[in-house]
Amino acid sequence: MTNQIRLQLTRPEFTLEVNLSLSSQGITAVYGASGSGKTSLLRCVAGLEKPNQCLIQVEGEFWQDDAIHLFVPTWKRPIGYVFQEASLFPHLSVEHNLEFGLKRVESEASQKALLKAIELLELRALLKRKPHALSVGEKQRIAIARAIATSPKLLLLDEPLASLDMARRLEILPWLETLRDELRIPMLYVTHAIEEVTRLADQVVVLELGKIAALGTPAEIFTSLNPPFQQVRSRQENTGLA
Repeated sequence: MTNQIRLQLTRPEFTLEVNLSLSSQGITAVYGASGSGKTSLLRCVAGLEKPNQCLIQVEGEFWQDDAIHLFVPTWKRPIGYVFQEASLFPHLSVEHNLEFGLKRVESEASQKALLKAIELLELRALLKRKPHALSVGEKQRIAIARAIATSPKLLLLDEPLASLDMARRLEILPWLETLRDELRIPMLYVTHAIEEVTRLADQVVVLELGKIAALGTPAEIFTSLNPPFQQVRSRQENTGLA
């Protein structure tokens, strides 16, 4: 089953126009320079912003269809959302931070999903710790597990490694690879780091000023005559955003 995302969102700088078909599993990387519309795309899918025109269908469910005036609010959309910062509750243990994520979706399936996330991300030894006793990389692993624990039908990751140094990024990347290979959850993964795209992505969407500049597998994008990766990287370097 494919998932459909078609939307148009007007911004002062540009108009975000996207028409995507996503697989029911694997990682679709949304790649582009800062200000290209990557985060806006995720916010629209999450229901945090309302596009001018929109159709979002995930796993057979319609979350938004402007043709029939349908809009499912964020809290009713079965999504997991991982931000740049982990945003854990400082007064709660890791275990209670994870359990807090289940309050929105209390079910036997969610409990199983949480246990699976703890296992895949090897968090059991951290469960009794408070956030102040964790590394930045450990905090982000917990944030990812919390998002998975709600048994989402779509996992949104907005530059989850951007706040980490290279050593911590290399620490987290294998966990993301494990989730991609072990979980049947489609993921939209926003990044402007080419290394993350090449290592994680099954499909790549290159955004430029709100428009899709390229779409395909990493291999297809890399072997094109005028690689959009290089174009984006050049713009990042010229503007100091790399």
